[in-house]
Amino acid sequence: MAVNFAGNWQLVESENFEQFLEAMDVGLPIRKMATSAKPRVEIQQDGDSFKVKTIAAKTKEISFKIGEEFEDEMPMGKVKVKASWDGGKLHFDIDSPKGKLVTEREIRADGRMYMVMKAASGTTCTRIFAKQ
Repeated sequence: MAVNFAGNWQLVESENFEQFLEAMDVGLPIRKMATSAKPRVEIQQDGDSFKVKTIAAKTKEISFKIGEEFEDEMPMGKVKVKASWDGGKLHFDIDSPKGKLVTEREIRADGRMYMVMKAASGTTCTRIFAKQ
């Protein structure tokens, strides 16, 4: 079930993000920079095709199509990602140097986009974005 994620989203709240980065062996300087950033995410969506631009300390853009594997760069290094729909959630299976990760994005009843990230260790964090 495709959900429309298109729009500009601003990070408004993070839960357990630093602990998640620590579980991924991200060094202290990068963790501090990442946790202090308040990224804005611009999502363009055409059905199952996405362009996602994240604007924080630096700008990063990725493009992907549901069901096709793509490469991305995360704080722990290069990763391989495959996106799929899981009900109303945009689900990402990520093969990273630190093991398998799962990220899910969903738009909840409050109109916000929730990004839940789960590390192989079981550490979970939630990042909440409000539509601008």
